[in-house]
Amino acid sequence: LAKAGANTLADVTSCPGATSCKLAVTSSKGLAGVLTELLDRRPELGRVAGLDVKISGCPHGCGQHYIAGIGFQGGMRKLAGRPAPQYLVYVGGGITAERAEFGRLVTKVPARKVEAALERLIDYYVANGGTSHAFWTAAPLDELRALLADLTELDAPTDADFVDIGEATAFEVVNQEGECSA
Repeated sequence: LAKAGANTLADVTSCPGATSCKLAVTSSKGLAGVLTELLDRRPELGRVAGLDVKISGCPHGCGQHYIAGIGFQGGMRKLAGRPAPQYLVYVGGGITAERAEFGRLVTKVPARKVEAALERLIDYYVANGGTSHAFWTAAPLDELRALLADLTELDAPTDADFVDIGEATAFEVVNQEGECSA
């Protein structure tokens, strides 16, 4: 909380992800670092009101992606028989005095394209007069899907596409028993 941008859009929240959690699929902590750097490079984005970004490394949701203005849930897909990290993109979650609202699933994007997806969603929010999480309730899902459509596939994957954000080795899903560290 002592850092600049605390409690703003620039204050990206994530669970520890596969870095230390035995249940996580992706390195959500690594992605949070990349998205924080993006918001630092573009401070006008970090000052956007009424939004937050939350990331979970798996469906368990310890990063609370489902109640974020823009949320990302880690997962994987197979490309050419190899596992590649990806994130499900949610918009419109939030908490009010009356209730919690779960976000709506927009699409899935490879981990290496989440940064571009976040930029586009924030730009869309600003261009269309967004002021709170509720903005996303009225935003047409087909419009949001079209906005991110070119980011959903890896037409010519490179070796980097098979390495999770913040990691140095090839992505793999490891099944382990354990509890979330959050």
